[in-house]
Amino acid sequence: MIKKKMALGLVVFALGLGLYIDRQCFYAKEKRIKLYSPKIKTPLRITQISDFHSNVLANLGEVIETIKTFNPHFIILTGDIIDYGTDKKIKRSLFFLKNLMQLGIPAYFISGNHEEAGPKLDVFVREMETLGISYLFNDGRKIKVGDNLVNLYGLGHYARFYNKYKPKDEEINIILSHFSKPIRDDKRDDFDFVFSGHTHGGQVRLPFIGAILSPGEGFLPDFDKGIFPYKNGIIYVDSGLGNTFLPLRFLNPIGYSNIEIKNGSVV
Repeated sequence: MIKKKMALGLVVFALGLGLYIDRQCFYAKEKRIKLYSPKIKTPLRITQISDFHSNVLANLGEVIETIKTFNPHFIILTGDIIDYGTDKKIKRSLFFLKNLMQLGIPAYFISGNHEEAGPKLDVFVREMETLGISYLFNDGRKIKVGDNLVNLYGLGHYARFYNKYKPKDEEINIILSHFSKPIRDDKRDDFDFVFSGHTHGGQVRLPFIGAILSPGEGFLPDFDKGIFPYKNGIIYVDSGLGNTFLPLRFLNPIGYSNIEIKNGSVV
């Protein structure tokens, strides 16, 4: 009898754990992020989507509606939107992007390691540009938002160049970099904000400890996810809207960031 109860308990536990992991991997959670800069004149709203990895969202309608309600001034797609450049995975990512672009909000894309290391990046970029998404590959845009002039610059992942990056004191200087470590390795201190992803927040996290391991950051990483004051600015690392290798997440649901930047001190 005791063995039967133990076996039943294990089955119930396994089912519960499976349902929990499924919820963490396929139901996207909104993260409301508040950032500050003394250079901000009027509030700036940005939606960040990173590391989608050709996922299938069980609550896609809710995600689109939440972004619509937040009403960002623009959307940033910070790399690894496709998992690998197969026709099937490109089609899956484009389905999500088509729904997103129906909101009529300007969007800017930078490529990550999965796009640049895999095939058919040109095909994916061409399809995105058809949807109205701008690809920033070591290139930038000047965006007027209220009384703010935003200098938005997108870095390549494997080949990164700053020759077109012209930060100015009177502008909000934003760098999009799929991975934040290259910015730190390059010892850049001429930005107000860096928005990145890549780490997935470790995918599996433990209470009080955080991420166990994240790509490129190693064991018990410091820059795993969240807000990090860095030199004269802020680095924000999004934990991603998808999964890689295995659909496995724990204490770290997939998500996207609705970010509001207001006037105030950096920290």
